[in-house]
Amino acid sequence: MRVLALGAHPDDIELLCAGTLAHYANQGAHITAAVFTDGALGSGAPAPADTAALREAEARRAMAVLGAELIWLGLPDGFLYDTRETRTRTVDVLRRARPDLVLAHHPDDYHPDHQAASRLASAARLLAREPALTTGYPAIATVPPLFHLDTLAATHGAPDLWVDITATMPLKEAVLAEHRSQNAARRARKGSDFIDLARQQAARRGEQAGVRYAEAFTRAPAHPATTPADLTPPGITLPYRLAAEPRRGTALEHGPPATS
Repeated sequence: MRVLALGAHPDDIELLCAGTLAHYANQGAHITAAVFTDGALGSGAPAPADTAALREAEARRAMAVLGAELIWLGLPDGFLYDTRETRTRTVDVLRRARPDLVLAHHPDDYHPDHQAASRLASAARLLAREPALTTGYPAIATVPPLFHLDTLAATHGAPDLWVDITATMPLKEAVLAEHRSQNAARRARKGSDFIDLARQQAARRGEQAGVRYAEAFTRAPAHPATTPADLTPPGITLPYRLAAEPRRGTALEHGPPATS
C-alpha cells in the first residue's frame, strides 16, 4: 500500500495524522509526506530564511522517525493559493507518490494555507489521471480515494470516522518532538508545546470513539466517492470506528477493523 499525506506546513501532518500513518508504516506501507510551504513564518529563528531552513531540517528528522519519504515543495508560507502552477506541482506530487490513499486538509480548516492545500489536493487527484496533462511524471491509472484530516482544535464538527492511535501515540509524540523550534516557541507563548496539544486533541477524539487516543477523518464527498473500505485494502488492517456505529468500550486495535 502507498499512502500520501499532504500538509500545508511543516508539522501539520505530524499533528493531524502521524498516528494513523504509523499504523500503515508498521504494516509495510510506503508513506509519502508532502509539505507545501516552507514554514518561514513560524517561530524559532531571527529571519524568515533561517526559519525556513530550520523547519525543513526538523521536518526531515520527523519523517525519518516516522519512516516516511518527504517531498518538500518550499512554497511561501502564508501565501499558498490554488493556481495553475501549484495545481501542476501538486499533480506531480501525486504522480510521483502514486498513492492508493490520500490524506489532506479539511476544506473548512481555520488557516487559509490549509484551505488552499485542501483545494489543491481535491483538484490534483482528478488531474493526475489525465494523460493529456504533461508533467514531470506519467499519469496515474485511477483517481485515489481522499480523506480529509481533522482540524486543529477539532473546529469543523463531527467527523465521519475515528482511527484508534492508542498504540501509536508514543511514535506520534516522538515525531512531533523533532519540531523543536515550534515546540519551544509555543511553550514560551502558551506554556505548553505541540505534543501537549496533540495529546489533548487525541484524547478528545478518543473519548468520542471510546478509546484512549484517536485521530479523526472525513471522507471526501466529491466524485469519485471515497468509502471506509478504501482505508483497508487487502493485507492492511486499521483500528477505526465509523460515526454511525455504536461507541465501543475497548481499544479497537485488539480486534478486527470496526467495519468487519
